Amino acid sequence: MAKSNNQSIAIKDEIRSAPMWELVWKLTPVAVIAMSINSINTFVDALFIGQFLGETALAGVSLAFPLSLLTNAFAAMIGVGGSSLLSIALGSNDTITQKKIFNVITILSLLAGAALTCVGWYFAEDLISAIGGKGEVLAQGAHYYRILILGAFFQVFAVVMNFLIRAEGKLKTAMSMSMASMLLNMILNPFFIGYLDMGIGGASLATIISMFFLLVMGLIYYFKGHSSYPIDHKYFKIEPEIIKPILGVGLSAMMLNVMFLVQNIVVFKQISIYGDDWDIAFMGACYRILLLMLIPGFGFSTAVQPVIGINYGAGDYQRVKRAFFVFGYGCIGITSFLLILFEIFPVSILSLLLPNSTFEASDIFNFRIMMAPIFMSSLFVMAIIMYQSIGKAKISGIMTVLREIVFFIPVVILLPRWLGITGIYVAPLVQNLTVLFIILYLLRSQFKEWDMKFEKEDKEVN
Repeated sequence: MAKSNNQSIAIKDEIRSAPMWELVWKLTPVAVIAMSINSINTFVDALFIGQFLGETALAGVSLAFPLSLLTNAFAAMIGVGGSSLLSIALGSNDTITQKKIFNVITILSLLAGAALTCVGWYFAEDLISAIGGKGEVLAQGAHYYRILILGAFFQVFAVVMNFLIRAEGKLKTAMSMSMASMLLNMILNPFFIGYLDMGIGGASLATIISMFFLLVMGLIYYFKGHSSYPIDHKYFKIEPEIIKPILGVGLSAMMLNVMFLVQNIVVFKQISIYGDDWDIAFMGACYRILLLMLIPGFGFSTAVQPVIGINYGAGDYQRVKRAFFVFGYGCIGITSFLLILFEIFPVSILSLLLPNSTFEASDIFNFRIMMAPIFMSSLFVMAIIMYQSIGKAKISGIMTVLREIVFFIPVVILLPRWLGITGIYVAPLVQNLTVLFIILYLLRSQFKEWDMKFEKEDKEVN
């Protein structure tokens, strides 16, 4: 434990004093890999389902995809809230809060997992039908989701523990666990779907097993004393003073996922009105590719979270500001590079998920226009994580609702009336352009406030 504590002190000192670009190079690659697990698992599921089972099965999984975001939402709520509180507690040396966090997130994960499993299992067919599922597509989607939701607790608790490990600044450890789980899922998918001929349920089972493996690795990390903060099991109980800030910050992160869920439901419902099973499968493929492109944004925001949280807890607002800019520049640069690559080779990318398919010119245009605002989405994620990390959950929550509901749903409902299916793909561009100006204004105001505090403190010192 002493070695772990010394490592924690070294990491915290580095976060407080190392050159920012050095932190970018050290923290971001492992964070990108650690954050890629969910997106890559989702992509891998779709890849093997498309290759082995065909378009109808992919359409069914595509309709189940929005529902799976609800599990991610609970994991994000507990994980982001807990990691934000932990980073601030580490920065301010609040050992009492540190002792309570792991026990509280365990209880919250149990409750969330149980609720998700009960509701998802019972209402699977009704939920898929409400999104637009019919006939064989409905049957395939419900079967996939009903098996997947059995592992809800494994996924929530495993992801939450991974969040907390990252919040300590131990991104390499979190990355190693995520990679091992991801590789297991990639091995099990073709084995269950192809070799054992388990069909669409094999993809669900592969995900459950890989999440259980991630959970076991997390438990070993904690129970072997590798964490850099104390865990006291006498606090294994409901702690309102811990739960309140976790939920306060975490609800905004959950809202981001819930709003994305609502957005997906509306999108697929619109496609069921204006299109057919091919359009559902095509949008499902586009969403999975989009999630892959968002990995750098989520990776950079994950890497910057402990930097912002620990420095904010220490009162170093200028370093928080610099962290946002430096990590933000890196994020936008890499995301823009990926965007150019995907815009040049759309057919090659889409053919991975939809083999032996013929893409019309309108399909390629729709794909390109949907990918276009990706760097704006990355900036939005960076800003939301910053506000969550400094405890300003209300701002991040409001911005999430505005982006995902107010500035998207009316547009995605109205545009198809004039543009048909293409209107659904144009909607994200309109949404992101509108939000961009608001985010830039809010960031300018926040940085100006910190600059004023810095000038005041500088005058008092001198």
